[in-house]
Amino acid sequence: MDKRSFLAIGVTFAILLVWQVFYVMPRQKEATRRNVVQLKEQAVADSLAEVEAELAKIRDIDDRERPAALPASGNDEYQDVRDSGSTETWQAEGGFFFTSRGIASRLFTIENEKMRVVFSTRGAKVESLRLPGFRRKNGEEVELIPADKGGGLALALEHQGVWKSLAETEFSVTVNGAQVMDGERIVLSDQLERADVVFIRAGAAGERVEKKYSFARDGFEVGLSVSITREGELRESTSWGLSWDAGIELNEKNRKDEIRQLASMGMVGEDFHKESAGKFGKTDRKEQTGTLVWAGARSKYFLAAVVAEDQKSGTLALLGDKETNRAGYALEYPFRGDPRRLDDSFICYFGPLDMEGLKVYGVGVEKSIEMGKLRFFSVFVLKLMLWMKRFIPNYGLIIIILSILTKVIFYRLTHKSFKSMKDMQKLQPKLKALQEKYKDDKERLNKETMKMYKEGGVNPLGGCLPLLFQMPVFIALFNVLRNTIELRDAPLGLWINDLSTPDVLFDFGVNLPLLGSEFHLLPILMGVAMVVQTKLGGTPEGSTGPASQTKMMQTMMPIVFTFIFYGMPSGLVLYWLINNILSIIQQYFVHKAIDAEDAAAEGAATDTGK
Repeated sequence: MDKRSFLAIGVTFAILLVWQVFYVMPRQKEATRRNVVQLKEQAVADSLAEVEAELAKIRDIDDRERPAALPASGNDEYQDVRDSGSTETWQAEGGFFFTSRGIASRLFTIENEKMRVVFSTRGAKVESLRLPGFRRKNGEEVELIPADKGGGLALALEHQGVWKSLAETEFSVTVNGAQVMDGERIVLSDQLERADVVFIRAGAAGERVEKKYSFARDGFEVGLSVSITREGELRESTSWGLSWDAGIELNEKNRKDEIRQLASMGMVGEDFHKESAGKFGKTDRKEQTGTLVWAGARSKYFLAAVVAEDQKSGTLALLGDKETNRAGYALEYPFRGDPRRLDDSFICYFGPLDMEGLKVYGVGVEKSIEMGKLRFFSVFVLKLMLWMKRFIPNYGLIIIILSILTKVIFYRLTHKSFKSMKDMQKLQPKLKALQEKYKDDKERLNKETMKMYKEGGVNPLGGCLPLLFQMPVFIALFNVLRNTIELRDAPLGLWINDLSTPDVLFDFGVNLPLLGSEFHLLPILMGVAMVVQTKLGGTPEGSTGPASQTKMMQTMMPIVFTFIFYGMPSGLVLYWLINNILSIIQQYFVHKAIDAEDAAAEGAATDTGK
């Protein structure tokens, strides 16, 4: 085939392609569009009559069967379902996902014996969540939701490949079937033991999102169910999500310490995932896929969590922002099998990080309580303290008793340590002679020194052994005092009014280097006790080698420990102070017994010499 034939074929193909793209395809699209529009108009016309009939029934039922526990709303103060923009108003202003900023939203409060929850019809969200049973240092109730952060438990839908939030759309709402006025407060009591708060967002083509919160008279739990009817616009949605992206409010006096505790977390299958707010840098979202069990946002002592009643696969998104100290989460589920209707249910927990209360769920929510690497031992110490609390009303006394019990358990080890240190003092003249003899041979000196220690039954590091063996108890108690709600605001007495924070004898009024603005007395007393203990069992002057190193460590430890403990919880400092006082008493009697034995031995040797 010649070049002309190839050229003719190419030109013909190009003409056909242009004809198809610029003439045939546009006409086909226009015809399809007209058919779709006609079908939608017919569907809207058919459904509007049904919607109007349903609304008339609702209004008629509300007028005739309004519960006596909830006051009726005046016609001039209340916007019904259609007026709030649930049907043709939304269609005219932008459809189901229209942002309802021009429509006045309503706030109302549901209150039970444990919490006070403020809802908004804007997004069907929780705007404020207070716990009256817990107070801040200034006396205000603990708040879980930061102000002006958008609220919690917003819904979102993945629509045409883009996530669209319903946080700024207006919902209609009823409580126990009755309409609610703006600013209304509903208190659960003997007369009203349950409240079902139902938010509805409905479109003209049958699309509908229903969000129902169920409150009991008591407890930190709220039932949550979500129903989605995927008609109309929602037919093109492929996933839905529930998010707590507002973060969690700071409530403690020491904000820096609480910020370190902020974290988002959750369980995916059998794996626990946690990210501290401070670890979110370049990204504000970290995802885990699998079977979603629960998700939560934690501050130092409080938790806002959602537990799935029907565990299904999806995406757990841990949300955070280092700059704004935000920690949140989202649970995202795909519409599997393209269902027309979806129903999901959850249990929401808004309350303290209470070990026993969280274990009741049986899905690992108690892992939200930070217990460190020695978690099993920290949990044991907490359970022991809770058991002792049944008989002893003061956690400060319990800590003192724990210190005494620890001293009793390690009594023999401490006794051997003190005796070893005393024996080392006796070897100092011989060690000094060795140093003179082998002053030019360091290797031989070390060898002969260790031989002398072995023959004398002396361990140069024996004084550190009791401290090392008590470290697990110390670490466990530190985790319990720092992270468990039971110790929050627990007093000992006198000036110590919170064992979970440093004791404050008085305020300097100015911020001093190393000391801050507050004077903490317990760490100073602990440092003094350590100095006394060091002086009582210290290494003699002029000692060198391992003994001199031990002496240096004993001299520095009171100083170092005082600075380390200065910002520690007062309960932890109390534990160590009591431990040091008991060690001083034990050391005194051990040395007294050894001196008596030495005196008796010298007397016997003198008698034998005579």
